[in-house]
This record gives sequence, C-alpha cells and structure tokens, in this order.
Amino acid sequence: MSTNGVHDSDELQPGEARREAKGTTRGKKLCPTCQSLDLSVDKFVIYGGKSRPFKTASNAPFPLGEHHHRSDFSLKSGSRTYQIGTFSDIQARSETCPFCYLVLKSVEKPASSSETNADAPEDTTNHISPPTQLNLKEPNPNAICYVNWEVDGRDNERFSVRRARTRRLHLHWDSNDKTLKDSYLVFVAPQRLFEFNSDSQGSWETEAFFLGRELRTDGNNQVLMKSWLDQCCQHHGEGCSGNQNREFIEMASQSYFGVIDVLDMCLKSLPSRTMKDSNKDSFNRHFGNSPSTSSRSRSPVGDSTDDNHEPVVYEPYVALSYVWGTRKNFTTDTSNIRVHQQQGSLETFLEEIPRVIRDAMSLVRRLGLRYLWVDSLCIVQNSKRSWNLNSRVMNLIYGNAFLTICAADGNDAWFGLKALDSSAHSISQYIEECAPGVRLMVSQLAETGINASVWNTRAWTFQERLLSRRCLIFTEGRVFFQCRSATMSEDLVSESHGAGWSLDLAKALPQILHELDRRPIRVYMNCMSRYSERNLTQPKDILAAFNGVSNLISGVMKAPFIFGLPSSHFDLALLWEPLQSVSRRVQEEGQDFQDLAFPSWSWCGWKGGPTEYRASQLEGALINVHEWLKEHTWIAWYIRDGRGNLRPIWDGRKSAACDSVEERWKGYEVVSPNSEFVNLQAKALKNLAGPNEDDFIKRSEEQEQAEIEDKLMDLEKKKPLVKNSYQDDYEDGGHYQQHYHRRRGGRSPSPVRRREIIEIEPRGRYVGPDGINEQEKPRTFRDEYGRNLSSDIARKIRSGFQQCLPDNPFRVYIENYTAEPDKDFPDQPLLQFWTWWTTLRLVRSTTQTTDLPGLSKYDIADKAGDWCGSIMLDKNWIEKEEKRGHKVDGSSCDFLAISDAKAFTKEECDVWTYYVPKERENSEWDLYYVLLVEQKDRIWSRVALGKVFKASFENAIVPKRWREIILA
Repeated sequence: MSTNGVHDSDELQPGEARREAKGTTRGKKLCPTCQSLDLSVDKFVIYGGKSRPFKTASNAPFPLGEHHHRSDFSLKSGSRTYQIGTFSDIQARSETCPFCYLVLKSVEKPASSSETNADAPEDTTNHISPPTQLNLKEPNPNAICYVNWEVDGRDNERFSVRRARTRRLHLHWDSNDKTLKDSYLVFVAPQRLFEFNSDSQGSWETEAFFLGRELRTDGNNQVLMKSWLDQCCQHHGEGCSGNQNREFIEMASQSYFGVIDVLDMCLKSLPSRTMKDSNKDSFNRHFGNSPSTSSRSRSPVGDSTDDNHEPVVYEPYVALSYVWGTRKNFTTDTSNIRVHQQQGSLETFLEEIPRVIRDAMSLVRRLGLRYLWVDSLCIVQNSKRSWNLNSRVMNLIYGNAFLTICAADGNDAWFGLKALDSSAHSISQYIEECAPGVRLMVSQLAETGINASVWNTRAWTFQERLLSRRCLIFTEGRVFFQCRSATMSEDLVSESHGAGWSLDLAKALPQILHELDRRPIRVYMNCMSRYSERNLTQPKDILAAFNGVSNLISGVMKAPFIFGLPSSHFDLALLWEPLQSVSRRVQEEGQDFQDLAFPSWSWCGWKGGPTEYRASQLEGALINVHEWLKEHTWIAWYIRDGRGNLRPIWDGRKSAACDSVEERWKGYEVVSPNSEFVNLQAKALKNLAGPNEDDFIKRSEEQEQAEIEDKLMDLEKKKPLVKNSYQDDYEDGGHYQQHYHRRRGGRSPSPVRRREIIEIEPRGRYVGPDGINEQEKPRTFRDEYGRNLSSDIARKIRSGFQQCLPDNPFRVYIENYTAEPDKDFPDQPLLQFWTWWTTLRLVRSTTQTTDLPGLSKYDIADKAGDWCGSIMLDKNWIEKEEKRGHKVDGSSCDFLAISDAKAFTKEECDVWTYYVPKERENSEWDLYYVLLVEQKDRIWSRVALGKVFKASFENAIVPKRWREIILA
C-alpha cells in the first residue's frame, strides 16, 4: 500500500474506482472540450539539437500520439488561450474526464496548516493581532477557467543549441475569488526515475528536467535538500556564494554577534580561522565561499593574532526566519545569557524552546553544518543595546548566512518544519493519464504557497528572505530551495546545474535584486511597495525591519537613507502614494515608541495599508530619473539632526556618486555649484536679519518684499537700466513703487538693496543664428545638486533659515554634509526648506475613476473656480475635518510645490479645458507635483500628493509666495 499520497494508476484511492491498466482514469476519455487541447508528449517535452526522447521502462521512447509525426510542424505554444468552462461545468465533468478532474483538484482547499503544536504553552500576550484564517468560502460556480501553454526551463549557457526545455499548462480563472488559485499541469517524468531522491549532477536524464516527480512522504528528504545545496555551491558561482567582505568580518568579530552551536548546544561567538593555502580549495568547494582578501582588523578574544596577515574566514552558519506568533517563546535575556553560554545548556531547555527552532537545530546537523543564528536566542531580548546593534546589520547577518531556513508553515514558532515530520508530510499529489503516454500532475509555483502563508505577511521576514543568498522554504508541508540563480522543489526535477531559468524562479522575491546594479532606485521602489504591505507586531519597528534592505541599496547608491527615503533621489522618493486609507504612525496607548517619531513626508510615517510609487503618476520622471532630478527639481533639502541643527541632505561637493550602471537611473550629480550661484546665494543671505521672537512676522514681510523685487527683476530684464538715482532705476517702475508703498506703509527700499539686486541679476545677450537678431539669453545656475536652476529660482534664499524650534530657540545652525548620520543622536523627522506656497480650493470630484479603497478623488480649483488639478484624499481625513466643523468640499487649503510633473493622467484630467493656452500634448512640464499640507504650531505636515498646473499658483486664492517651510 502506498504511503506517498500520489494518485497512482495501480492503487485504489478513497471514493475512486481503480484505474485501468491502459487508457485514461476510470476508463473514460477526455470530454470534448478537453479533447480540443490535442494533448501529446511532444507538446510537453521539447526535443532539439542532439537530444532524443528519453525512454520508458520498456526502453522505448515516449509515443508522440496517434496523429503526430516528428517531421510535422505544428504550433505547440503561443498566445492562444483555451476556455475550459465554468467551475460548475468542470465539477460536473470531473467524474468522467481526467483533465477536468485535475482542474478541479487544482483549486481544492488545502488541509489547514493553522493549528499550532499541542506542546506549545498558553498564549500569555495580547498585543499581536490574531493570525490570518484560511478562506473557507466555496468557489464561485460561474468563474471561468482558461488554459494556455507556457514554456519552462532555459539554459543559461550562451552557446547552448537547445534553449527551451519543457512546456506546461497554466490554469487561471476570470474571477477575483481568492479560493481559485492559479495552478499548472506538468508532464510527469517516468516512474522508473523515482528510485532515488537527489538532484545531484548526473542523477537525471536531460529530457526529464523541469518535469513532475512524485513526492516522498517518509520525511527522509535530507539527501534531496543536501543535493540542492551542493548544486548551488558547486555551480552557481559568486552570485549565490559571495565573499565574506571586510564589513561582515568586522561585524562577526564584535561582542554582540553570536550563534548557536548545535553540537555543543550552547551560545558562542562564531569561530574563525585563517585560510592556509593547503585548505583553501577544499573549503571553497564544500561551502561555495571564498575568503576575504582583506586582513582582519581585530581578533576576537581568545583568537591568536595572525602576524602574517593571512586572510580570515568565519565558519559557515545557518539563519532562521520564522514567525514568533502570540504564544510565549523561550528567549535569551540578561538573566540567562551566562547559562546559555555553557556547553549543553540548551539541551536542558529543549521542551521550552519552540519546535521550529528545535527542528532547525536538527536540520542543521543533518546537513553537516554546525552553527545556527536565531534572533530570540542570539539577541539579548531585554537589552536595547543588543537589539539595536543586531537589527542595524540584518543585511550582513542574513546576507552572509550559508543558508536561511524559512519556516512558512503554520502561524507561530511552535508549528515546526512540517516537511521534516514523516507523520505530517501527507500532501496529496494528483496525477492522471490524460492521453497515451501523457501523465499530468497538478503543480503550483512555490510562490503560491509562500504568498498564502502568515510568514509572508510579516514585515521582518521580508528582508530576511530578500537578503539571503540561499533559502530552504518550508510551506504547506513541502520544502523548496531558492537561491539567486534557481528554484528547486520536491515535485519538479531540477536540471543538473540548477541554474536554468524556470517559471518557478520568475516571481521569486530575490529576483528583485538582479536589477540592483543597473537601477537601484527601481529596486528600492519595488521593495518599499512590497514591504509596506507587511504587518508589524510593534509599529515602532517599521524602519528597523527595513534596515537591512536600505543598507543593501544604499551601498549601491552611495548615499544614506533618510527615514526610509534614499537621499540620492530624495525629490523622487517623496512622490509615494497610499493605495488605500491609512493613518499616522504615532504612539498609542499601551505602546512604547522609545522616543521614536515618524514623519508625514515619508511612507514610514503611515500605517494601515500599502504605499506605492505609481507608474502612471510618475510619467516623465521614470523615463530618465537622472535628467528629471537635474532639470525638474529645485528644492535644497535640510534635515534636523539629533542635536537640533540643520544638515543638508545632499551636497555635490562631498557626496559620492551612485554606482548605477545605467546613467538614467542615477541620482543627483557629484559636482560643485558654479561660482555665480555661490555668489548669488551669498548676496541674498546678506539681506536676511537674524531670527527673533517675531521671526514669523519678519518672514512674512520678507516674502512680501521679495514679491515686489521679483516683479522688479522681471521688469529689469525688459527695460534699459538708468543709474542716476534709485527712484529712477527703472523707467517704468511707478506701478510697482506705488504697490510697494501701499503695502509697506510708504517706505522705499534702500539704494543699497536695489544696487545688490542689479549686481545679482546681470543681463546676458547673444547673437541669434542669423547673426543679426540680438535676443535675451535665459540665465541658468548650477547648484550643489548639479541642477540647472532658472534665474527666478536661483536668486531665492536657500540656506537662509530663520525658523527656530522650541528645543533650539536661539539660532539656526547648519552642519556640514555627512554621509553617515549620527546613530547615537538620530535625526528628527523634520525637513526644512524653501519653496513655493499658495492656497487653492478643494472640490469633490464627480468622477471616481480610480478604485482605491478608502480614498476619494478631489478636484483642485483656483481663485476663479476653474479646474487646475487633481488629488486623492483619505476619507478618514475628510471625516475628521468635517467633525471639526471644517467642510472639505469647497474649502481653501495650503499647497506646496515640490517638483515639476510632466502631465496629467487620463483619470486625473479626462477633458482638456485649455487652462493653459496649449494643446494637451504640448503642455508637458507645465505642472507641479504638490503636497496638500496642514499646519499646527507653525509646523506643516503632509496630507496628500497631487498635481496642479503651474499657472494656478499665479491664479490662486492667495498668490504664491516663496516660503520657508518646516515639514514634519
């Protein structure tokens, strides 16, 4: 009697008739609908070059079907999609049609994996939300199933004669019903090949690669997992193995980093050794590692110092990624750390240690390894210092682990690794003969089971998987191997070197990193979007659980992250949007944020839903990011550091250049501002007085004066200059002088100030192409970001800040730029900058074209009531405002211009009204990205991101002003 749960033709399954020796299941043929697929062996197995059909047990090649010949040409796969029928139709036909039977089984509800181990202690905490429950809803009977062919498996070898390997059938549904998951029907390799359980090189015939195989259910899959590791170590190269660089060696030598010795059953520092020439090769062959070429900067206590500076390598270790859950876990703290360091100590606490950790210890031993890193035991949990030091280097801990065990079974740490348990490893496989020689098996991508797991919903596990070079992922009772080159599984035959492209690898999370060197900002956007969907037990950990990812990406960008945003692309990084209703991430009752605060201008300052950089909103910016940053941004950004001083986020004189291989994805430039810009800024700063108690009134007066001067400057470009007296500086300046006297009580600007303005803005001329017409040449100035600023923006005050904070009330002090912010005094969530401010009106839109839950589309109108922009507002914010007696619809609100936008989307502007006197296609870059903001205690905060016409700032309820802003 079989114990593997495979529906085989020779065995009787509950509720089924025995298969006949020949023909299809239950002696029935395919239904007319499924017969139209015209199934045959050569549609699944691709032969080419010198390869020939692999043989069955009778030593004869697979038949090609009654109506097929090897020389006949027929299109095996393509863009055609076949409609199989509704769920109810397929369910009715499944009694007689083996193909419909497999389709039905592909959406069968999996056995519940939400139970926890009976030996787990009672739940003693109530601060974690209950685990996600499996959806037990019946499938939609009217949902339609479609089938199409997909090609699987390709050689990575450049000169390979035969590229494609196999084909499989993709089953998908036209319904949003989550119970109807996508699946595949895979051709099953000959049964005679199942006598061994290994993917080592030479174990399989070439033609069997990427075909289905039957699962072993005796829990003895150690050999298979070991063969996966061997294949990766021996054939995948540095992309998977990597080197232990100086940064890792520095961390591993620190006193806060330790591991579990699963043989001595205690905590200890990770051992290291020098790599003598005699054993380098054998070590590298076995572990797929190469030693660091750098000498060790310090030796751990007890290690001898190598006077000859031999390269140092640390012993390989395994990391564990799992879900703690709501039940009490056994941890290391200051009261027991000394005990846990004694040999054999952990053996005495085995019953108290969660099962997943016990299973991981056992697996590490079975794989021939010795050291294991587990957060609950290797971090002193009640030590803030130990926790902070380890959480800051997760990219090093997981990125340098020889292997990461990902426990995606169950809802907590007490469930264990189900695929290792022979009594629990009872996942059913469904295999049916659907045509002569065509045995098909239901298969799902590894990502299907992973995405359905509670483990995949947790924020901490995102970086643990992404940063790991190799993963053994346990989910739904099965085990998968994933590295940066391949995916291998129990139910599919992996090709010998394990590095061929396959469908199982296509959607794997680590694939994001393949673009890191070419376009790191896109990798960041992708990571942020996926990470923001995850759940956190402690809301304050939002950045800590992302530290490893930001460290990895910032290593390529060569710039620090500022509250989760890359400083090298800061203007672009601000353009995130929520995909549903969200709320501010603030400390609530029963929570301890430990003095942490998160800004409204970063995605980390919000919770309750995913955020994203929407491609439709960023049209124009993403075509050439580097060019957009250079030509369409202008703000000089400053952050308040932990001491209350301002620090520039970027300075081209001191910053490092982004290492992006593709120029268009690079950030700001590494360049010094030109001398004209420096002189212009220096002269502008002379006109600012120091801050005092009336600094906000002073700021307003300066802005009003700047408005007059702006208009005078514009006039100066057009009129000849007269220097006899300051009253006659401009021939046609009477109107502006009268306007100035009316608003400022009759005072006139001083001659000194007027002369400075003349010096700051010299007029340039050039000879036209015809050599005759002389025209005014527009002036541009290069700033510290490498941006070419117009004279209108370049003459504005940049670092002339006057607004003080209550904690720092006496002056505004500006620090020099640094790429390494002070970790002991972390930055405050406050940006300070100058930009255009104005007031526009919000009007409830009559068309809601974007389906974003909890968000409402609002139009933006100018003073005359004309439509000038669009924005998505959170319904909770609208409700809060209306409870305060502030009706949002029709209200005037504050807006800040933060960068140029290329165009409106069709959803934002479906009818062109000629607000600007241009055709739609000619109005590119006539828009601003704007922040809708609200003010409290002289500090602004972000409400939403929108777009408006630039001209609306001139036609606003309150005309635009160049204002100093503090944004929290």
